[in-house]
Amino acid sequence: MKIAVDTSCLLINRFSGLSEVVHNLLLHLPHVAEDNHFTLFMNYFRATKNSKNISYPGTVNHFFRLPRRLVGWWWKRAWPPLDYCLKGMDVYHSLHIQIPPTRYIKTVLTVHDCRYLAFPELYKHPEVESYHRQMTISLNRVDLVAAVSEFTRQEILTYFPISESRVRVIHNGFSPWMSDKDRQEEKTNRFIEAKNLPQEYLLYIGVLEPRKNLGRLIEAIAQCRQEIHDFPDLVIAGVSHEQWPKSDLARRAKELGIFDNIYLSGVIEKDILWGLTQKATALCYPSLYEGFGFPPLEAMSLGVPVLAGKSSSIPEVSGNAACLVNPLSVDDIANGLRKIVLDGDYRQILVESGYRQIKKFSWQKAAVEYITLYQEALTS
Repeated sequence: MKIAVDTSCLLINRFSGLSEVVHNLLLHLPHVAEDNHFTLFMNYFRATKNSKNISYPGTVNHFFRLPRRLVGWWWKRAWPPLDYCLKGMDVYHSLHIQIPPTRYIKTVLTVHDCRYLAFPELYKHPEVESYHRQMTISLNRVDLVAAVSEFTRQEILTYFPISESRVRVIHNGFSPWMSDKDRQEEKTNRFIEAKNLPQEYLLYIGVLEPRKNLGRLIEAIAQCRQEIHDFPDLVIAGVSHEQWPKSDLARRAKELGIFDNIYLSGVIEKDILWGLTQKATALCYPSLYEGFGFPPLEAMSLGVPVLAGKSSSIPEVSGNAACLVNPLSVDDIANGLRKIVLDGDYRQILVESGYRQIKKFSWQKAAVEYITLYQEALTS
């Protein structure tokens, strides 16, 4: 079987969430199916230095440099079929929103979430319309769909008129952090000292999007600090030092009197992020909506307790290994924080449960399930 995987995201941003998914799948797909041939299909009009570094054992690269407007024209008009570009391919797998027109090549689409439709008020109207239009076209074309969680599968069936029999669940895998422990700890300590971060802290990883629910987390920490003066500070990772002071959340933190108890690490490299996670009292992940969500699994693998929102796919991924709270309730978030910080026995239960939970997610397992999906698509 000859399989083409759209890996264009690796040319644009190697360290995006989507690129991490693609990267880990490519490390495992060729090894779980040695009789199959994999072609990495990449289109990006602007020259990029990343193209020289994209190489995976058991794969060959197929680069295109078509302008975005031409790609849009081609994709909407469904001609010519991709078969002319990828001759001899049996299956085409897209891990982003678009499925190109094909004649004989079977197609598989991975859907990560439907956030534009779940929270349309958080996005510009043209973005929501564009997402819905593109997904509708792709789902009409595609042979089989892989959803990264059961929650996402139900979202797809809710928002689009697609047969349930064409949508499968293939959970993302998880790769534990591999590093020289002593060297990494020294590097992280130097970073903490250079950034003047506190020694004891709660960690939030994410952006300032409303669906990430950082506002209620800040309100909950303020509530806890009113009762417990030495309650841990909050470190925010993933938000730049330029964004934060201008934000409504920063203004609210000042009103609550905890602005000085919030620290920013900035946007940092992966190994520093993992090092900060490992030293945290707990990871705070009160998100309102996630199609899958890697940070809780990453924290669990490092023996760090997790507080997470009891919504969307988060309970499915976290299981009973996280302190699940109502993300819409500041009081509930505060109660969860107090329990994690003050109850050592409870923290240990979460840590032990976390080690068990991460074993349920494997990139090798995901790769095997994708091979099965390709075979099913080929015979559909």
